[in-house]
Order: sequence, then structure tokens, then C-alpha cells
Amino acid sequence: MIKIRAKQIRSILLIIIITAFFFLATVWDSIYYRFAAVPEEIQYLGSFSCENCHQAEYDDWYNSLHRKMMRRVAEDGAILADFDSANTPAGLHIEDAHWVIGSKWEQQFMGHDGRTETLLPGAWNVASESWKTKSWDGWSEPFPLQRCHGCHTVGLDLTTGDFVEAGISCESCHGPGQWHVKSKGIAKIHSGLEAEQCGQCHLRGRSVDGATFFPHGFKPGQNLDDFFVEWEPDYIQNSSAWWGNGRERKRHQQYTAWKVGGHVNALQSLTENYSGKYGEVTPDCLQCHSAEGFFATDKPLKLEDAQNGITCSVCHQVHGDLDKPRAQCADCHTQGAYYHQEESLKDHIPCPLEEITCVDCHMPLTVKNGGYYSIRTHHPGIVEPKESEQFGVPSSCANSGCHKNTSVEELTEKFNHFYSKPTSPIPR
Repeated sequence: MIKIRAKQIRSILLIIIITAFFFLATVWDSIYYRFAAVPEEIQYLGSFSCENCHQAEYDDWYNSLHRKMMRRVAEDGAILADFDSANTPAGLHIEDAHWVIGSKWEQQFMGHDGRTETLLPGAWNVASESWKTKSWDGWSEPFPLQRCHGCHTVGLDLTTGDFVEAGISCESCHGPGQWHVKSKGIAKIHSGLEAEQCGQCHLRGRSVDGATFFPHGFKPGQNLDDFFVEWEPDYIQNSSAWWGNGRERKRHQQYTAWKVGGHVNALQSLTENYSGKYGEVTPDCLQCHSAEGFFATDKPLKLEDAQNGITCSVCHQVHGDLDKPRAQCADCHTQGAYYHQEESLKDHIPCPLEEITCVDCHMPLTVKNGGYYSIRTHHPGIVEPKESEQFGVPSSCANSGCHKNTSVEELTEKFNHFYSKPTSPIPR
């Protein structure tokens, strides 16, 4: 009887020791991975490695336009172009295409020359259902490795041309995931709210060394300016990419435009430049002045812990439905454009409120994409009719179908009548 009890005790002790060992090992791993510096040389794994732990985000991303930025031509539904069209470019054959780029505005196709991908001559305009072969020098210099792959692939090796995954996926914005996956989710992975994650692709220019049209070597969390030199407007005359008033004329320039708008400095205007006119600064103010404050729904963020102004992820559903706004202008601009002055809102808009929205006037469609003006400027502010006369840029008044058949002269007269004193309450 005593021997049986001794064996039982030994078995229980052994179980306790083994359990304690695994518990301590788990605790040690948790402490180690949580506080250890992320190694410099970690690998990209691909989006499939994120699916098991982040199913909802993965599903949203999988159905998004980002995943469809570069796909195999054999994928169901990938090809929208008509290769049998009457205006199909000479020498352009579906049999030569390996990859398709784009799915909404236009599609381009890539073949392979035995060493690397090469752009095929022509782009399919989805809106007009026709091919175009002019207005871009990429077809005369068809090198996706220097032009496209930095934003349309994940884990690109610029030396070999190899990449881990096609399309814009989880690691495009969060950085390489090997360290995070190895630690079973404990180790750090970038999940900041700064705009550089989006900016790495939504801008135009050249890498610092001039070798590529994208910031090769950049990883989320780093300073984008260390890797890229942006093309910027000169505010004097039109260029191929910018209107003379500084608004975007081509796509992929939202980041550069956002940097000169008020949203980027929303936090600084509160913590450094605020006069105190509208009351004391409290953590509650961060909900509209800081990206971190916007997402801190459980409890207010401390003022000193806010890092960014209003960045891309505040307004955009970054994982999934990119066209559906996460936040509305009225969520923060509840009292109109005159900074919390209730009395100004009643005179703010002379047009019927049920027919227009904030963005129709303050973020007009200035970017010609897919055959017509289809992308809004990300430099918020009114584009006056006189700017249309000077540069040809669509004005706020003639935007979204409003007053599109009204002359610039008449629009200018009406605009001056209603908005003659933009810095004070406006008389009707």
C-alpha cells in the first residue's frame, strides 16, 4: 500500500515538474520575444502565414483591390481586357502574358524574357473598354523590376528579381513576418499608424540612388525620406503629374498631397501651435487630432503618447474595402470649417446639403484615371473657379457633376459672392 502511494507521489511530482518546465519555458519565450530587438535579417513569408491568427483581416484583404494589383493571368476573373478587340496593339498576345497588373482602372500585362519580367506594349482602359499605347514611357523601357515590382510584389530581391508574393499583402504594410510568426505572435511586428506605409507606393519620384521608381529597401517603421525623393509640384505651372495649383493630376501621389494639407499637422496644431481660444487641451482632443487618439476607444490616450496627426488609416479601411471610408468628415468637423464656431456652419454652404458632401467641395476629383477625373485630391481645400481658368484643374464648384455646364466667369462671380471673406463668418 505504501509503495503504491510512493509511486503515485513520484508520478504527480514528475507531472508537476514537466508542467512547470513547459510553463517556465513559455514564460521565458514570452519575455524574450517581447523585449528582444527584431533581427535585421528576417524573411518575408507571404500572406498565408498570417491567415490562421488574423482570419478576419486576412479575409478582408483577400477580397480587396490590394491583393489584385498583380495576379497570374490564369487566375479566374483576373483578365478584364479583350485581346480580340479591334484596337489590340500589334504584337500583343494573351499567350505572351504571365502576369496582369491592376483590376479597376486599367490593366497592364507582363511577360518573361527568360531572365525577368518584361512589360507588354499596351494598357487596357476598363472604363472605355479599349487599348491605349501612348502617353507612357514604360513601354519603351519595359523593365518591371525597376518600375513596378517594388509596389506590386512582396519581398523583392532587386538583385535577382525574385519575390515572395505577388500583389500588395500583409507584409507590404507590416514588414517581414518571420520573427513574429516564429514567436507565435509574441514578437513585435510593425503596426504603427504613420502614413509612410501607404506613402511607399502612393507617391511618385525616384529612389535615393536613382535606380528605381520605388523606395527599394524601405520597410514599414523606417523614415521614407531616407529611401525616396518625391516629385513635387512647383505651384507655378502644370506638369505631367501636378496641376499648377499643387493638386494631383496623376494617381499614386496621395501621400505627397496629404503632407501639405492640414491633416498631417493636426497633432502639432493642438500641442504646439494652439492659442487656447477654444478651451483647455485634454486627451479627449486627440480623438480628432491624432491617429492614435482616434483608435484609442477604450480609454483616452495621454497627450504625450500621441505620435501622428490624422493619417491614412483614420479615413480608410486599410485591410479591406478601400473605397469605404472608416471615418466621415463630420466625425470631427462637426461645427463646420471655422474651427468649432457653431455660428459659422449655417452660412457655410450655399448649395443644397442633400445633394453635396464635404469631399465634393474640399476634395474635388482632380486626377484623370481610367479615362476621366476619378480620384479625389488628398490635399484638402477649396479649388476656386479662377484656378480652373488659370490651370484647367477641375474646380470645387464644377465637381461631381455640379455646375459642370456653367462658365468659369459665372462660377467665379458666384464664388466671390458667397465666399468673399473665407476667414470669418460669411454673410448670405
